[in-house]
Amino acid sequence: MELTILHAGKGYVVIDKPAGIAVERNFNNDTVEARALVQWRRPGSTKPPYVGIVHRLDRPVSGCLIVAKNISTLRLLNKAFEEKKVDKTYLARTATPLPAEKGSLKHYLARDHKGRKAVASKRPVAGAKESLLHYKLVGRVEEDYLYEITPITGRFHQIRVQLATAGAPIIGDVTYGSERIYLPECICLRAVRLGFADPHTGERTEVSAPAIDWATTPK
Repeated sequence: MELTILHAGKGYVVIDKPAGIAVERNFNNDTVEARALVQWRRPGSTKPPYVGIVHRLDRPVSGCLIVAKNISTLRLLNKAFEEKKVDKTYLARTATPLPAEKGSLKHYLARDHKGRKAVASKRPVAGAKESLLHYKLVGRVEEDYLYEITPITGRFHQIRVQLATAGAPIIGDVTYGSERIYLPECICLRAVRLGFADPHTGERTEVSAPAIDWATTPK
């Protein structure tokens, strides 16, 4: 299946990553990188296209993802992420509410002993990194809650574990305590906006992903 391109700049594109696939190529599995290698190959060329992974979204998460098409652009975009010059906004659906309609969550996150999950603590612990996000309630879907999430730090599974620790696991995220399934390999978390400076022109760029219909109660 082809990747949906939301925005094309010089040396990069922003795609709408589908939920259920990983970002980086992994053997013969369906991934963003594997699809791009096929989709961007030039007719008659024996050289594979360049696919630079700038950042990642978890397998069950969908939405805006930047992919570089050459090494120089990859380096510029990597630097922008490292310097925290990229704004990211997510939409999350939960079955239970967060502590307030608007607020912040601060935890200290580390990986578990297998490295597959994040563990959150409200107090500093050895090996854990401070993690901060802002949230606000933007609507209701049936009996559920829709939150706009703005992560200030970028930690492993940050939004997922912080919302769960605050008592509001994301629907479908059984890894972090959701009692409801959404779709196979999918959770109700979507990267809906990215804001960044074009790596070559410096022009401020805002890219939004189309809304997903979460109006049907997940089974």
